[in-house]
Amino acid sequence: MDYEELRRLMKDQKDEMTAAERMKAYNAGEEVDYIPYTLQAPDPAMADIFGFTTTQFAKDFEVKSEVILRRKKEFGLDSFNVGLGLKTIGGALGSKLCAPEHGIDYVEEHVLKDYADFDKLEVTDPYKNPVLAPILESAKRLKDRFPDISMTTSVAGPMSTAIAVRPVEMVLKDTRKNPEMLHKLLNLTVECSLKWFEAFYHEFGPVGTNFSDPVTCMDVISKKQFDEYSLPYIKKLIDGTESIMGSRPGAHICGKTSPIWKDLADAGLFSFSIDNCEDLSEAKEAVGDRMRIAGNVPPVDVMKEGTIDEVIASCRECLEKCADSPAGFILNTGCQLPIGTPKANVEAFIYAARKYGKGARIGKMPRGIVEYR
Repeated sequence: MDYEELRRLMKDQKDEMTAAERMKAYNAGEEVDYIPYTLQAPDPAMADIFGFTTTQFAKDFEVKSEVILRRKKEFGLDSFNVGLGLKTIGGALGSKLCAPEHGIDYVEEHVLKDYADFDKLEVTDPYKNPVLAPILESAKRLKDRFPDISMTTSVAGPMSTAIAVRPVEMVLKDTRKNPEMLHKLLNLTVECSLKWFEAFYHEFGPVGTNFSDPVTCMDVISKKQFDEYSLPYIKKLIDGTESIMGSRPGAHICGKTSPIWKDLADAGLFSFSIDNCEDLSEAKEAVGDRMRIAGNVPPVDVMKEGTIDEVIASCRECLEKCADSPAGFILNTGCQLPIGTPKANVEAFIYAARKYGKGARIGKMPRGIVEYR
């Protein structure tokens, strides 16, 4: 299928619900016009599609506003996130961050190379911290401008925040050589994250929350390390978030995660976004009755580098595997939508959600898939 044909076919697809109405009805167990969908961490890619750099999006309020409006109008993404990236709390605690004009930020210098300096670190105050306060102020301005668009917030998971404070190789060594101080560091990361959620609740009331924790996957740490160093603090983050917001967060963890799916469900996670290296049908079988599953169209091989037909086929495959998951399913990319993703492929993703996700209901295969079969 070429782009002109895709555009012709999409003109015949009519939304019967707004994104907010669709999600509300889906959560209530009602049939919806088509399956809810999202794109994992789409802002850098969206800015690129609309002709802006990531730095412009991050620093220019008017650019950010335009991207929010255009992605709603053109892609149906009827919400926006004002949250903390994987490195943000590290920067707030004193690590030196570097952000290229158009790309993803990274840690240039970690604040905690020696635990002798640990006592200098304090739980961050979102109202006073020079890194966090501008983000909170931006959230206020955006909510004032877009009162009718849903706003969510997010943080990085405990282990991923820890490596923005202390180099990853040192953190991994700490799991064997300095467990006491690593536990203190991980506890600090969770306290900082919960302070952010508290400030957000104070300003906006209960909102949807999410965390990403790529370092906690089984490609980086062992199951034993996860059990001792990651799981207890993920559980603290989940429980703390529920206490503050009245609802449990969702999460995304890159890479191999099947050995920890049941642990995450036991910890009370509401929804889990699964990387495309894992199989959605296996996730549905293992934990689909206890937490919502999202995923997992390959972001690079398919969304960025694939054809329109390959995007559509991948979306259909995800729906065939998991759209009838008992606790619900959200069509999503397997990881962050990459900068350089063509607009046509985002539209193909939406086309497939509408066509094959038609008539979706929690725990049932959409009519779009049944008719296809």
